[in-house]
Amino acid sequence: MWIARLTNGVEIDVSGGLRVLEIENDFYVVGQEMLIPVKSREEGREEIRKIKEGEC
Repeated sequence: MWIARLTNGVEIDVSGGLRVLEIENDFYVVGQEMLIPVKSREEGREEIRKIKEGEC
């Protein structure tokens, strides 16, 4: 298990598959040992698509 800690102390398990999380009105792409801040749920889905298609 991989854990990332935000500056506000929130801990997030970043293991497992890619997903979009909303935490305190902020959005993140989480999974595959990554934590990527994004502006919206839609932007998060687009980021996941890019990662899966190898565009990043």
